Order: sequence, then C-alpha cells, then structure tokens
Amino acid sequence: MGATTVLKQKFYDNLRRRMLQWVAGRAGEKASRLAGFALLVPDVAVLIGRLMLDERVPRHLRIKLGMIFVYLASPLDLIPEAILGPVGMVEDVVLAAFALNRIFREVEPGVLEELWSGKPEHLKTLRELAELVDGIFGGRVGTTLNQWYAQEPPSQTDDDFAGGRTPREVEVEIVREEGGGEDLVERLRASGL
Repeated sequence: MGATTVLKQKFYDNLRRRMLQWVAGRAGEKASRLAGFALLVPDVAVLIGRLMLDERVPRHLRIKLGMIFVYLASPLDLIPEAILGPVGMVEDVVLAAFALNRIFREVEPGVLEELWSGKPEHLKTLRELAELVDGIFGGRVGTTLNQWYAQEPPSQTDDDFAGGRTPREVEVEIVREEGGGEDLVERLRASGL
C-alpha cells in the first residue's frame, strides 16, 4: 500500500473516530453506538475504494468493483427510484450485495481486516450477510451477473503491444487519429497524460 493510500486511510479513520467521539460527548454512548451503525454505509464505500487501490486485490476484481461503484453512484438506473420509489432501489441493493459477495470470496481476510475502518464485528456481520444473499445469485439475475463478472477485462498485452509498440506510442496514435495535432500530443506529454 502506497504512502498516499496510508495517509488517506488515516484521514478517514481519524475523521470517523472524531465523529463518534463528538456524538458520544453530545448525545451519550447509545447514540454513539447508533452512529457506528450509521457509518456502516460510508465504511463500506471507503473499503471498496481502498480495495480498488490495493495491489493485493486481483486486477479483475478491482476493475469490476470500479464499474459497480460507478453504477451505484450514477443517477441513472435500470429501475429509476424517481418513478418507482423504493422498488427502484432493488437493483442497487442486489448489485451491492453481489459486490460484497465477490469481495468476501476473493480477497484475503487479513487484507479486508487491514482496510476496514469500522468495528471488526460489523465486518463479520457483513460477511455473514454476504453468505446469506449468496442464494439469490442462482436465478436469472444471478446468472446474468455471474456471466458478466466472469468476462475477462481487456489485457494491456493485446496485439497492439505485441508489435513492439509501447502503451504510450499507441495512446499518441489514438490522439492523432482523433484529430489531435502534434501540439496536442506534446501538451498531453508535458502534462503527464
């Protein structure tokens, strides 16, 4: 894990700890425990973000988690909440459960415990929930999700790079094909892109 990731992890963990202390000081221990459960959703979001950045997590899982995370954060849905109300959240819940299920199946428990900010018992509860919802992935929706997940992401060692060209050379060619002149290529290089 890089130094930047460690600093970000400490930032969130410190913010989380300070929020719980503030709630305990203002409203008491019961409210603090309730706040700990309320922080479960951001804890899971932070865990997914950390997993996407961690090199110990399989590349295909990081890519798929990123895709799921973007879909869940997007205002566009297959079943829109604005029209159907709470029923519209069904695909979001199923997709989030699917992502948690894959995380617990494919990531080493020690890595999960290291990256988790919440209480260890909350992580254990999430693991149990993921096992419980595993049964819903046997139907048509589950089959479709599993087929999508089984697809391999494109490899960076495809034919383009087999011809001896570097990824940067291929990217420059793409910029040129899109109508970018030599000046645009040089500006992109100078900016590090």
